[in-house]
Amino acid sequence: MPMLREQILAETTMRELLEQYELPQPDRVEYGHACIRLFFFDTKTVVVVDFDQAPEHAPNSLAESGDREEQAP
Repeated sequence: MPMLREQILAETTMRELLEQYELPQPDRVEYGHACIRLFFFDTKTVVVVDFDQAPEHAPNSLAESGDREEQAP
């Protein structure tokens, strides 16, 4: 389960990203058990940021993931 500071960081990061690309800010934000939900009323859209535990070894980039390179045409 994420700690409150991780949820706050996720909300702040999303707000900064939206501002950077001149997109509207959410009308409402909810903190769930293991996620945050950002509601945009005009477009009837909800963005859910789900907090999962990362696997022991997660590739840092697509280049480190061999199976993704094999799928490229």
